[in-house]
Amino acid sequence: MKSIYKTAFAIFCLFSLNATAQRLDILGGINMTGIKYKTAQPKTDESGNFGYHVGLAVFVPFNATKFKKDDDGEGYGLIPTLQYVRKGSSKNSVINNSSADIKLGFLQLNLPLAYTANNIDIGVGPYAAYAMSGTKKFRVGNGEKEKIDFDNELGRMDYGVGIQLTFHMFKFQYDLGLANLAKGNGDKANTRSFSLSLNIPLVQ
Repeated sequence: MKSIYKTAFAIFCLFSLNATAQRLDILGGINMTGIKYKTAQPKTDESGNFGYHVGLAVFVPFNATKFKKDDDGEGYGLIPTLQYVRKGSSKNSVINNSSADIKLGFLQLNLPLAYTANNIDIGVGPYAAYAMSGTKKFRVGNGEKEKIDFDNELGRMDYGVGIQLTFHMFKFQYDLGLANLAKGNGDKANTRSFSLSLNIPLVQ
């Protein structure tokens, strides 16, 4: 587990400490998330819930010299973003085929290819995430919150594609999970997340 954290942090630092890095942002906000769960039977669960996220992002232009000279700050580059993201789903039966509220805490690294100009960023690219924690609260029985058994109940690793739009200090992002988190044979469980962030430049 520690190796996962170290790898994600090392990748982010590699970009942020790069001599061509031009901007460092701190960000945080709310998520509307869900887990789309399909079984071998004609059944689908995808009720969502709200979460939050906090993290850091850095813009690394492909042509740093041209980017510095351009008054509009126009250019193409990468925006590595490392963040802690809370995702989950309500009334979902992905665990033991029983309705439960699920909450997951991910360490997530996004690596979008972006175009930026006049304080507007548009980007698309892959992401990878690792579930640091997870809880379940079944709708039947005692209704107590329990820890998720990631070895037998739900997968830890998530990955997919993210699309983002930043307008001045406001960032909108949609992440489409492609990893199957379900443990049952023939079952599929994919995360979905739409987030709104406040982006505050620390260095630019």
